[in-house]
Amino acid sequence: MNKWVYVHFPHLLLDYQLALQPPELTDAPQILVTSQQGQRLVHQATAAALQQGVRLQMAEVLASTLVTHLQIRDYHEQQEQRVLQQLAQLVYQDVAQLVLIPPQGLLCEVASLVRLHGGYPNLISYLQQRLQQWPLRYQLSCGYSPLSARLLAQAQQGVINENPAVIQQALAELPITVSGLTPSQQQRLQEVGMQRLGQLMQVPRAELGRRFGKALVLYMAELQGELPSPQHYYQPPLSFQQYLDLLAEIPSWPQLLFPLKRLLQQAEAFLQGHQQSTRMLLIKAHHRHGQPTQVRVAFAHPVWQQQDLLQLSQLHLERQQLVQPVLGLTVVIQQTEPRVASNQALLTETKQSETNIDSLVSLLQARLGTDKVHRITLHQHWLPEQRGQLQAWQRAQAVQAAGQHSSLRVKRPLWLLPEPQPIQVQDWDLHWGPEHLATGWWLSEPVQRDYFIGVDKNQRQAWLFKDQQGWYLHGWFS
Repeated sequence: MNKWVYVHFPHLLLDYQLALQPPELTDAPQILVTSQQGQRLVHQATAAALQQGVRLQMAEVLASTLVTHLQIRDYHEQQEQRVLQQLAQLVYQDVAQLVLIPPQGLLCEVASLVRLHGGYPNLISYLQQRLQQWPLRYQLSCGYSPLSARLLAQAQQGVINENPAVIQQALAELPITVSGLTPSQQQRLQEVGMQRLGQLMQVPRAELGRRFGKALVLYMAELQGELPSPQHYYQPPLSFQQYLDLLAEIPSWPQLLFPLKRLLQQAEAFLQGHQQSTRMLLIKAHHRHGQPTQVRVAFAHPVWQQQDLLQLSQLHLERQQLVQPVLGLTVVIQQTEPRVASNQALLTETKQSETNIDSLVSLLQARLGTDKVHRITLHQHWLPEQRGQLQAWQRAQAVQAAGQHSSLRVKRPLWLLPEPQPIQVQDWDLHWGPEHLATGWWLSEPVQRDYFIGVDKNQRQAWLFKDQQGWYLHGWFS
């Protein structure tokens, strides 16, 4: 069985840059160029540029002559390697044995996944669906060795078959020029009439070593899977901090939402891979001059999905102003916590209610500010004025949890009037009471009250008390 899969992204950096642009700008012909021996050559090109005659390794001058309004940018290999690492985080959700082949390749060991997905075709189909989450052009190929899968994919000869004989036949058709051998080795083989790998594969190993040296023998052993090559498997980072270069200066937050969406998609992949959620994001907008603008996005409940991260981040950013155009974005995940599965068989209605409240609080905090959202918390205090207090939501959750086992189990309203109001008791119908309250005897002004629940002529239920000075209205029941 062919247990290796290689995915080659020939235009990785350019396709990624296009994915960060609004859809209406992706149809324009664009190229990335490199400098080689004093010449600027086309390194990557969009489909629109290729359709108009542009070819890879073509001179920049000729490409710009063929295509009017051609957009030209420099190619940066380090940027492409960062994109490859971000892509690896996405694929790592499905493939644990993953190898990065910079700057444009991913090698996957899939022997252990075939049974999980119910067969080789289902596995390949699943990988293709995962890769479609990013609008990248790629070539996928199978192989019985890492080198065989890599050569076929890089030669744009995608072979998807678990039969090793099919891979052997496809390799035999490859030109020597795409074999991955050094230029000097290719020249020596071509001088003796070998133009395809199949001709090289037919030569006995002893003769091959005698005529061309040991290096070529080792190459053939690696190609055929007889010499396992050591692989350095990908290990996902323990923290998430991703930087994104923008193609042009962007003056406002709404225009940054499209690239931000891509970064948050990577954040979701990171959190999913680590089975974590987050309560805070840090978004940095980098400018040409000065320090970056930093926006902290706090969540009232743990979140990990892109749609939740994006919705709440957008509400936070609407309250911010950019003093300078933005050239780059950074997203940092802070305050992570393990994701805990909830039992849906018991107390389903209660769990759903708590989730809805947390979602509402997150929206209010994003719209109004974290310090503007409070809740009433209960404390173990006999004096009603001191028992219910307003506190910030995050802090209040811990206080509320600590006071859940309070021994105070009396009928009291949560909302009290700022000051008790004098009333005429004959205007009220008393339904419950009295509850005698005597506290503060160790202070200079002790409190002695008798509390009642009363109903007024409008059938509103209130909390009343009587002390030495008379009758008072202290609060309303909802």
